[in-house]
Amino acid sequence: MTELDVYDFYNEKVKIIYSEIEARNNVLPIELLFEIHSAFDHLKRIHVDGESVDEQAGKAYSHLKRGCLDAFKLKLKYFNDDMKAVYNKKADLRIIDNGTFINDFISERNKIVCCAKEARVMEGQKNVDDAFAKWYQVSTMIDAFEQRFFDSKKIQWAEKQSFFRFSGTFVIGVVTGVLASIIVSFIV
Repeated sequence: MTELDVYDFYNEKVKIIYSEIEARNNVLPIELLFEIHSAFDHLKRIHVDGESVDEQAGKAYSHLKRGCLDAFKLKLKYFNDDMKAVYNKKADLRIIDNGTFINDFISERNKIVCCAKEARVMEGQKNVDDAFAKWYQVSTMIDAFEQRFFDSKKIQWAEKQSFFRFSGTFVIGVVTGVLASIIVSFIV
């Protein structure tokens, strides 16, 4: 492992996932900052303390990799929060796209959850490289899901339709109740 390998990994992988997490709330979580700090400290040891490039670059790389794994988990957490917010809106998602929206929504979410579980199992088995690849797959699936299902126009349309349906049902219920009361009062 060389120092250049660490910089390439940072530039091609770390910066991308960290930027996604940071863009979410304009804050980089402290856990990720600790990993960057630790990686930087190992790189400093090469130049300031004269320690082995191979050893310190490898340790820096490990810290950045752990930080990426944490970032992937945060992305999954944020995705689940967003998904629940959409699912819990006062919108009947069953009416979007003639019912295919909600079926696809649930199916695609389940695929993401299954893939994330596989990634976690791989991590638990100390299979970090495969886990890393699996987390990238989860990240890509989340991006595709968000583009496909977090369409605010469709969801706003469903909210309006749901409001009108509920309002219509409510009015019909009230009118039916009033008519029933009038009929009962004439009978009695």
